[in-house]
Amino acid sequence: MSNDLLFPQFLLNRGVLDVTEVRIFLERMLAAKVDVPVQALFHGVATAADLASLGALSGAEFRASAEREGVLTASQLYNLGEAIAGEGCRFAQALLDAGRLDYKELERLLGDFKRAGEHPLSEAIQRAADGRLAEELPLYTEYVGVAMLAFKRFMKIACVVVPQAESFAEGVPCRLVSQAITGGVSLVAGLEAPDAVFLALARRYSHEDFSELDDLAVDSLAEFLNVLDGFFAVRLGERDLELDLEIPRTAHALNAKASPSKFLRLHLESPVGAFGLLLATDEFL
Repeated sequence: MSNDLLFPQFLLNRGVLDVTEVRIFLERMLAAKVDVPVQALFHGVATAADLASLGALSGAEFRASAEREGVLTASQLYNLGEAIAGEGCRFAQALLDAGRLDYKELERLLGDFKRAGEHPLSEAIQRAADGRLAEELPLYTEYVGVAMLAFKRFMKIACVVVPQAESFAEGVPCRLVSQAITGGVSLVAGLEAPDAVFLALARRYSHEDFSELDDLAVDSLAEFLNVLDGFFAVRLGERDLELDLEIPRTAHALNAKASPSKFLRLHLESPVGAFGLLLATDEFL
């Protein structure tokens, strides 16, 4: 998966940000306008000292000064201007805009982050499992990685796994959707969210302005899960694993009579609110 997508996860794992801050800046990053200095740091073509030498310039003034002072060439400035800013860049820009980090701190953290590879995600999932599910975690972690990419591609949001979060408070109305993957592997994946968050996710996926959490809104997230699981099945199919996708299920709560094996509930923070990603080897709805 895109390493850039894991920068918020890395900052949470390292304790640079707490959960409340992550929640705030995930929302702010949606409106963040990434400027050239942040792109230059992310792509390693300028140092924090270089940027500091130019003062608090941005936009056209920064470009002109950076070229004049020899910090960046015209070609580099053009390429940075054409580059598509990923979630990591937007998250960093939101932190800089709020004064939460400066260029020097960001440069140091980016260096550590790039050396971490995809470890931040597996680390968070291992913490959430709390010593359980050693055999299942490689498959679960791979699934979550594909899910993160799907949230980015289809909903334009970045999500962060919060390992020690509690379940949603009792009495909070929630909706759930699940789907079983059978054949070469046995995996049931699901999404659980308070009604307001479920509705927000449905809107972002469908691009429909649902006014209430009706059947169409619920079906849209069932469709999203089916698409996500389809991508995952294709990925595993490249290893000659033949898989089938069962019809998605929806519910208002976990099935009290079910005893799902190898169950793992991951709490995800996102720009539209917190929700759960549920994984098991058999059905829980």
